[in-house]
Amino acid sequence: MYRNQFLEILLVLGVGVTAFVLTFTLSLSFLSAIGRALRRVAPENRRMEPAQVWLNLIPVFNLVWAAVTVERVAESLRNEFRSRGMDAPDEGYGRGYGLATVALLIPGMWFYPAFLTFPIALVCGILYWRQLNRYGERLKPGAYVPPPMDEGW
Repeated sequence: MYRNQFLEILLVLGVGVTAFVLTFTLSLSFLSAIGRALRRVAPENRRMEPAQVWLNLIPVFNLVWAAVTVERVAESLRNEFRSRGMDAPDEGYGRGYGLATVALLIPGMWFYPAFLTFPIALVCGILYWRQLNRYGERLKPGAYVPPPMDEGW
């Protein structure tokens, strides 16, 4: 009897540790992608330094800092694309998916059942990550910069 309980506890502990390690590894990769995109923005166009992205690893503080990070990264990208003449008027620079991710994760911790909000937040987070990677690729040195559009005047 005690042996079965011990094995069950060991299994639950193993699953919990594996889930934590996987989540932490994905978080590090995600924050690294955000920092990489910010490093490709000229310092005068940045609203935050790339190293400040890592403040999102601080528990409780990250509940507020995550939204600040999304806003400042979007503003930095917008500033950089404008300065390079690559800005599109309707471009959000990841703000929509980023804020949706934060808005679904944080309340899901206290108010809503996590099984409802976390899967949607995961999808929004993946889409945000994908958008940031695309913006980072467009800002990569040597990347193609389209010529200014002629308005036909």
